[in-house]
Amino acid sequence: MAPPKLKVGLSGLGRMGKRHALHFLNRTPRAELIAISTPDDVEIEWAKQHLEPFGVTFYKSYEDLLAHNGLEAVVIASITSVHADQAIKAIAADKHVLCEKPLSTSIEV
Repeated sequence: MAPPKLKVGLSGLGRMGKRHALHFLNRTPRAELIAISTPDDVEIEWAKQHLEPFGVTFYKSYEDLLAHNGLEAVVIASITSVHADQAIKAIAADKHVLCEKPLSTSIEV
């Protein structure tokens, strides 16, 4: 029996977000990208072309992503100014977090 895959969500589909998404789809056998969130319509269009064929769910709201059934981990590749807030929300929702640098734009979160 194959080991279970980590169910991953991704916030942001800019340059690094797209790289993370494709990496999880093609190069990470023990993880499965199940959902993404982005408020950007251009990023949603990219996702429809590259992620929808793999059954990835799209959300405009980060909070909706965190509520996705079965989600275990979140990759934060959104704009820098929301990294800390999104990481804190994911931790509060009992999710594993991988956050792009920098974690925050201020020492006071």
